[in-house]
Amino acid sequence: MKARRSWRHLARLALLLALAGVLIPDAGTHPTTISLTKVESAKSVDFADGVVWILVLGSDARAGQELTKGNSDAIQLVGIDLQSGRAAGIGIPRDSYFELPGLGLDRINQAMKDGGPQATAAAVEKLVGITPNYVFVAGFDGFTDMVDTIGGVEVKSTEGFHDPRFDLTVKKGRNDFDGTEALDFSRSRLPLDAGDLARSANQQQVMRGILNRLLEREDDEGFMERGTLSALTGLQTDLAPTELYQLAQAITQIRPGRVATCVLSGDPSTTSAGASVIDPHFADALRIGADASDNLRFDQGC
Repeated sequence: MKARRSWRHLARLALLLALAGVLIPDAGTHPTTISLTKVESAKSVDFADGVVWILVLGSDARAGQELTKGNSDAIQLVGIDLQSGRAAGIGIPRDSYFELPGLGLDRINQAMKDGGPQATAAAVEKLVGITPNYVFVAGFDGFTDMVDTIGGVEVKSTEGFHDPRFDLTVKKGRNDFDGTEALDFSRSRLPLDAGDLARSANQQQVMRGILNRLLEREDDEGFMERGTLSALTGLQTDLAPTELYQLAQAITQIRPGRVATCVLSGDPSTTSAGASVIDPHFADALRIGADASDNLRFDQGC
């Protein structure tokens, strides 16, 4: 019965996506809050069988600034097995500092600002050895609207803390966040014992919370349709409606109990100018990428 309901929702979602080109204003009419693009160097995805890799970026672009011209506050590489419903998330600390392809020595969060989503995809490929198929970018407004549309998220935190920058108080264990609180939790770093590494892990917990809420409410009448229209209103993409549908279908196949996550490690360091950065452990990063690309598990540890 559950499977039939899911397919019914997907059928309605497919219709919405097919009509999107006619019904949804373009980026010139409505501010872009979400961007979804193909990676030029990636192979075509066989949605009938295989794994799709999506690079998820959180942009700190401010009002009036192009979404993909901001820094990447969050960098998560997500793999989805289209057959098994298994998924893996590799968190990449935004302060990771290395030679970015075509851009020079810098933090990885600068890649999108200086070279766009394609440059960030190239930097991630150099670091973990996996070429993303797509890059998904959400701005502050797009993220908070998405979380509020699904009714907020439940997030489990490994530590309690207060961040005065956001006036955010987090309990150790379960927290119920609205969109703004989930965004602030994803951005908070200074009060955390492990700094940028812990922030990346927290971002993965928010993503788990969003997935769980989507699956909880997928059978609510009109829920998927309202959420889809809300997202499409601010979406800028080079994907055809059929490809958007196939991606949406892949996401609905993820089972929370089959999601593995890992955050890349590194050593705190400083640049020649005295800025705080992280020197990534390249050998470990490539090992983790090779491990995940095999079966979306971290069999050799994280």
